[in-house]
Amino acid sequence: MAKTYHLRANTLLLFFLKALLVLVILNVIVLGLEYYFKHYTTSSITGSYSFKYYVTGMFSFDGEKNIPSFFSTINFLLSAACLFLISGHIKRSDKPLHHRKWYLLGFIFVWLAMDELLSIHELIGKPTIAFLKFLLQQDNLGALHFGWFVPYLIILALIGLYFIKFVFSLPASTLKGMVVAGVVFLTGAVGMEVVGGYVSAGGGEASILYKVCYTLEEALEMLGIILFIHTLVRYMERLGNVEVNLSFGSSAATARNAPFLAAERSEDTEWAAFANNAFEKENTHSA
Repeated sequence: MAKTYHLRANTLLLFFLKALLVLVILNVIVLGLEYYFKHYTTSSITGSYSFKYYVTGMFSFDGEKNIPSFFSTINFLLSAACLFLISGHIKRSDKPLHHRKWYLLGFIFVWLAMDELLSIHELIGKPTIAFLKFLLQQDNLGALHFGWFVPYLIILALIGLYFIKFVFSLPASTLKGMVVAGVVFLTGAVGMEVVGGYVSAGGGEASILYKVCYTLEEALEMLGIILFIHTLVRYMERLGNVEVNLSFGSSAATARNAPFLAAERSEDTEWAAFANNAFEKENTHSA
């Protein structure tokens, strides 16, 4: 049994924006509940395991391995899948230009997904902060309080130099979409991280301002990736009638019953139908 779905950039964008809005609302509700119980009641519920794990831990943008972080991980993986599909499509085309760079970008986004899921940047941040404290000869790093982004920015600059020719070879609309998505993402990942680090270094992690900072940080990161996915799918539409086939086989040829993902042009689908009809006719004549 097989079903074919046509990717639609605007439909995906609307879906992910709605999902992001729901997550932002849930995060704000959690912060509101936490603030209310701490400042307007004598209840100690906010310190309980259930509240920390099932309420703030599950929906707060400052949490790890929770619903917002899983949402971000899925978005990174979806970006990687789109990049791999584009790479394969270009490789099979008459002009297989830069298909390896699309493929490499896909692996970079797989790494970002693993980083988001496993908080690898937090591990890198600890030695970076220690080095910055030694280098600057001070314990209070201020805006560099969360120093993980320093090595990441250096790596990003090197990657940017490697991909610069490839990026400027893209269509103007695709280039513009990627730049906008990148600016939005970095405004959250670096810009708001710097502001949040400054607030945190001043002992304000429990303040409303710090909570606003990390809410804006994560929301902008998610929005940036959503815009990037939208740009990639629009580029796939530009390449041709790209489809996503989800097939669940029950015959001997697909005995494992595993779904597979493939991108192809409509001409390929038509050719497959033509070949299948021809095969059936040949069997009829043989009978």
